Amino acid sequence: MRLTEWASMLVLELPFDASDRAFVTGQLAAACAKGGVRRKYWMPYPALSAVLSYGEGERAAAVRRAQAVGRYDGVADRLVVRRQLGGRRIEVVDVLGRSSAVSLDALSPQVRRRLFRETASGLEPVALWLNTDGAPRVPHGWQHTFVGANARVARAGLVGLTATAHMLRHSFALRWFSVGRLLYEKRFAHLDLEEMRDFRAQFGDTWFFVMTLLGHRSVATTMNVYLEPFRDLDVELLIAHAHGAAMSGLLAEMFAAHPLVRTDPVGASQR
Repeated sequence: MRLTEWASMLVLELPFDASDRAFVTGQLAAACAKGGVRRKYWMPYPALSAVLSYGEGERAAAVRRAQAVGRYDGVADRLVVRRQLGGRRIEVVDVLGRSSAVSLDALSPQVRRRLFRETASGLEPVALWLNTDGAPRVPHGWQHTFVGANARVARAGLVGLTATAHMLRHSFALRWFSVGRLLYEKRFAHLDLEEMRDFRAQFGDTWFFVMTLLGHRSVATTMNVYLEPFRDLDVELLIAHAHGAAMSGLLAEMFAAHPLVRTDPVGASQR
């Protein structure tokens, strides 16, 4: 997901905890998604588990600190979620006691930061991500997190190794194109060229798979921006070379000198 999309997530929108599944599926609200279209997203279970742990640990501690100083009581334009109505709709009450039913898909990132719920300890934000003072975090705040992390990396002596939130989307695209292509070729290796063309015409190929994961509306964006390092890559050679080879080692070898791909400077120096 994009930075604003994930940063605007509400606690009540998280997928159900399903430890028996490798991945869980969630819904991204239309008002938060680029293009204004609601879409699905997929999350590995370990990632969901980490988010739930954050909710029970750091987030809960931040809420307690804010409640102790009455920070939430001073939010004049707050909306309190009274109940979930089903169909991705909730009932909210404003400070004047007026009640209304709204769709989660209609709630913008700005409105979401005004949502609260009543708990035994007092008001609590419904926004998933909070600052250390308990206030809902604005999307731009995550840029400061990366700036701080980059500074720590530089102090550790890893000069030139930096990262941004958007780079994670590029990394995600590269990884899943590689995985998807390998699985695609392995699963349909029995088809001849004509059958493969028919299959692609009906169901699309790996480019469309990655396009769906990234939430793009055009496969051209996926191909020309996010997967540019693959454009000049002989995919057939990649598949042949990858059989029996570790994916991490293969990608490190193929993209070590590419200007859009960051590699592990510590691992590279040890090879």
